[in-house]
Amino acid sequence: MKNKNFNQLVVWTSTVVGKDNVKDFEEFLKEKGFKVKYATEYQTLPDEGDSSGETGGRNDVLFYINNKDIPKFSVWRLKYGMKWWEDYLDNGSDKIVPKNILNKFEYGWKRN
Repeated sequence: MKNKNFNQLVVWTSTVVGKDNVKDFEEFLKEKGFKVKYATEYQTLPDEGDSSGETGGRNDVLFYINNKDIPKFSVWRLKYGMKWWEDYLDNGSDKIVPKNILNKFEYGWKRN
């Protein structure tokens, strides 16, 4: 769903939207002053080395933020625990994201 006006993917961890509530989710953020496009949500995998299966299963939501809203959103998002997709992956969460999600949603920043 990425397009020229919505390039930055955001992760909202520990959040459930549900297919029936996508419009409400987008409207909620619009009321806060941000245009967004819901992308998907998924259940995290267990942590590496967790043979007990006690970790994982957290629901995370992915959505795109309108490019024009990024400056004002960048600080606002922190109080809700929202992360840029690339930061989320770079800080080790790539190990708990299902492969089909990693394959579908590209890493958008240039790497050195």
